[in-house]
Amino acid sequence: MDDLRHHHDNWSALRVDFARVVDRDHWGLGLIMIGWIHLAFSLTYQTLYAHGLRRASIFLPLWALEVAVVTYSMRRVAGRGWHRSTPLAGVVVRVWATFLILSMSVATLNGLTGWALDWFKAVWCTLGSFGFATMAWLLSLWFLLPAFQMYFTGLLIASHPGLSYLIHGISWWAALQGIGWVLERHRARRMAGLAASAEDGFAAGPPMSPVGDGEEALL
Repeated sequence: MDDLRHHHDNWSALRVDFARVVDRDHWGLGLIMIGWIHLAFSLTYQTLYAHGLRRASIFLPLWALEVAVVTYSMRRVAGRGWHRSTPLAGVVVRVWATFLILSMSVATLNGLTGWALDWFKAVWCTLGSFGFATMAWLLSLWFLLPAFQMYFTGLLIASHPGLSYLIHGISWWAALQGIGWVLERHRARRMAGLAASAEDGFAAGPPMSPVGDGEEALL
């Protein structure tokens, strides 16, 4: 029983430290930027797709460019080494790196089986649901909301395959804007609380936990 309690305490400490780093390094702002970047690339993909330009030689370099731009933007916001700034940051990055690898895998499989049906885009949504659900088990159950959102996004893509890139881009944009906004609002409230404590002559307390109730529970 003591071992279980010790394990729980360690895990809680990891999540509190992760919340501290997320606040300090403006991860919320980074996610908001990533949402806009992905939406811009998705509009480009949709335009090319609508004009019949669907060759892998066109899309693969664009996908690689988007990953590079996203990585560079996050580094500019959160600083060098942001992905190893706290132990849980490394875990989160590995989860989404696996998502990218699997996304490329299903796109390749779709190409090998023929493009009569572009089924890989709906599978991207399933992978997105898995990624957000993993965030829910690691960090906060609030991440189940975007997990369910990706599920319904997949259904919408299956119903309207001609608009798949647009639907996918808007859905991810909305999810990242929502998460980023909540994180930035949480950061602003925390900083305001620390400032008020300093003015009252009290020592600033520890960072707010990412696993509390209500809005603070998101990270």
